[in-house]
Amino acid sequence: MAILTYHHIGDCPPGQQDHRGLWVTAASFRRQLEWLKTNGYVGIALDTIAAALTGEPPLPRRWVCITFDDGWLDNLTAALPELESAGFQATVFVISGKIRQGDPAHPWENFLSAEEIREMQGRGICIGSHTRTHPHLTKLSDAQVAEELVGSREELAEVIGMQPRWLCYPFGNFSPRIANIARDAGYAGATSTIRDNRVGPDQLFWMPRVMVMDDTTPQRLAYMLSPWYHYVHAWKNRRRWKSIK
Repeated sequence: MAILTYHHIGDCPPGQQDHRGLWVTAASFRRQLEWLKTNGYVGIALDTIAAALTGEPPLPRRWVCITFDDGWLDNLTAALPELESAGFQATVFVISGKIRQGDPAHPWENFLSAEEIREMQGRGICIGSHTRTHPHLTKLSDAQVAEELVGSREELAEVIGMQPRWLCYPFGNFSPRIANIARDAGYAGATSTIRDNRVGPDQLFWMPRVMVMDDTTPQRLAYMLSPWYHYVHAWKNRRRWKSIK
């Protein structure tokens, strides 16, 4: 059980080796999805997690919530066909200020266009916010944070016809102050980069996730979804949880 984090699906391009952890090949992604499906994991939405944490029907015994950060074009061209083939849904967190942007010299850096975002939404993908410009939010004033969070919701509403309910903090950078501004901006919750495979009722605005990489084998994935992973990271995170609460 976990919220899984991905970025790019595809081969790591030349010159991007410093960021190779953000790239998962299509073959590796397919193997990971096949392992999840074979082992009885059900793909669920962030809304389903939130409902379960607030007293609605409990979550399935084995579940994953797949998320993609940034809103890259390969989320549509490479990830979505694999998701559809395996029967999984996902959430894509879009940087609203980078919609339609791309670099012909570096095609792997192309972001989704508005039309492509709408296509993904029409094919069952939840669209969330990754702010307007992807800043370190804790370095901004309250007014600047609100502009990033509210502005992103408004810009994405123009694209998908509704304001996104879910936020992903850029760089996992947040604090209680940032979480309170996210609440005031109308978000239902937010994901972080804190590592854990369990989500508690008090964590809706800093939900932990599990980072999946190209070298995440089925055996490694099994560990990352196990109670052992939770125990290890709950111990590691104890000081951070305390500072957040």
